[in-house]
Amino acid sequence: MGRSSGVMITAKVPVRWDVLTARQKTRLSRITSRDTRVIKAYLGVIEKHEKNLLVGKRKKRLNAGTIDELTLRTKNRSSVPHDFKRRFSNISVNELQECRDTAMAMWQVYLALGRGKPLRAKGYCSRKLPRHVFKQRFKFLYTPNKSIKHWLVIRDSLDSVREGRVRHDKLSIPLNPSSYHLNRLKSGEIKSIQIVKDHSKKWWVLFKVKLKPEPVDTTSKPPAVIGIDLGIKKAVCSVVLTQKGMKHIQFWTQKDKARQIEQYDQMIASLQSKKEDLLKQGCSADDVTQRLRQLSSKRENISFDYDRKLVKLLSEHVLELSDKYDVHVAIGRLKGIRNRARRGNYRGPKFRGMIHRWAFARITDSLKHKLSMNGFSPKRVFAVPEAWTSIKCHKCGHKGIRPKQSFFLCHTCGYRDNADKNAAINIGRRLIMLIPSLKDEKGLGMWLLSHEKAAPKTRRSKRSKRMSSLPKRLPISSEGKSVADCIQTSLGMFSSTDPAMATTMETPSAAMDSGPHSTTRQRTETMSGMRNSVPMMPSETLAQPAEEVLLVAGDSSHEEG
Repeated sequence: MGRSSGVMITAKVPVRWDVLTARQKTRLSRITSRDTRVIKAYLGVIEKHEKNLLVGKRKKRLNAGTIDELTLRTKNRSSVPHDFKRRFSNISVNELQECRDTAMAMWQVYLALGRGKPLRAKGYCSRKLPRHVFKQRFKFLYTPNKSIKHWLVIRDSLDSVREGRVRHDKLSIPLNPSSYHLNRLKSGEIKSIQIVKDHSKKWWVLFKVKLKPEPVDTTSKPPAVIGIDLGIKKAVCSVVLTQKGMKHIQFWTQKDKARQIEQYDQMIASLQSKKEDLLKQGCSADDVTQRLRQLSSKRENISFDYDRKLVKLLSEHVLELSDKYDVHVAIGRLKGIRNRARRGNYRGPKFRGMIHRWAFARITDSLKHKLSMNGFSPKRVFAVPEAWTSIKCHKCGHKGIRPKQSFFLCHTCGYRDNADKNAAINIGRRLIMLIPSLKDEKGLGMWLLSHEKAAPKTRRSKRSKRMSSLPKRLPISSEGKSVADCIQTSLGMFSSTDPAMATTMETPSAAMDSGPHSTTRQRTETMSGMRNSVPMMPSETLAQPAEEVLLVAGDSSHEEG
């Protein structure tokens, strides 16, 4: 098994600060402060010589050897531009390299995500940067005969390096792990630790544990795609697309989460107005500020706990499906949703607060990590763009309407169903279009429309003499095709009147009569209602073939960012 194989998890164990002596507290604080200064110095060197340090095809990887040539003296290298051995006289070479690796990891995260550079803020920052201490320089001890049973012993080189001693001092830190922490530590191999202090001045030790789970075997199983639509009122809607139709349609709601967060929002809003009044009167508002920080932390913890429960349920559902199918997971990626909720978009503070409370990216990343911990390959989990999925009909590919938030109605083919379910199906279909093995007719190609089965666009060759490499589009015949002919016949057996959806699908505002002509009446009544609200469109627009795409605006919940 390779060096990079396995899954990393973290166990956050509290430090028994009340048991530490005054000398131990001082030494621990000095060690972490020294590491912070060294990491900041390495970040400054990386920023200054970034062009010379980047290697690889995409220039997204830093060369550790080049950084050492700039900072560390050796027998063959008597002088360097930035002499860290002289600048930091109370740290060993191994600890310098650990600080270097921490700074490199921070910079490579910036290169991968494209956000702000590390430590871009000017002025003094009280937050400490913990270095990764690898297993050669710490020990996790269990002493059953003592009152404090668990200890962390780390290397203390503050005095030994300055005095020229070969053997470094040791610092013993008492820990207070629970049974949950001990089980996580025993589940794999401890690779490194980090010593951190939070905003409430509590100390923690983060143990990085490497797991090697057994991979999930999906060979000789029928293919399937589970489409996951993330929402707010309905947290998750999932639909499994198989060769035999839709299976396992499920909804997950979190009403308690929304209620508790709304209570905290009201309390925070009242405290913010109180703080503004105190500042206008020239009074101190330190107590109100501290209370605001506590409430914000509690609200964040509530959101994190509910998201963790939701990810656990989703991962169990996917692992259960992997026993029957060769599963690929498609989860909606809400790109640009924060941009839509910014000030100036005329959505109001209630909408902004509702959007900013939900961490959609955290659910996606946590689901990948949770599945990989159980042997499910993270390469089978894809974040698919979610734009237009809840308002595009998955049967005919045309734009529909949403008389209610959770109801979808297609005025072209008459399809009606839950909007979140329709979005989950479209998310799964988009993943099928991306994977050639699933796009084949022997796989799940039955879920795609005729124009979606065509070969994807290819890049223009340099030798093409400005000629497109795509085949010429066949002209549409004058007779045309009806909308009913464009719907996949293999999907005709799957109607929206599934017993599992009877309780979730809402009734539209227009009356729907059953009978042989119920679809025609539905489309007529829907269009009559639309004539009163929007300008009249030509009749040719409604009977457009599936090969042409209507240019329409997005819906209110999944429009393009």
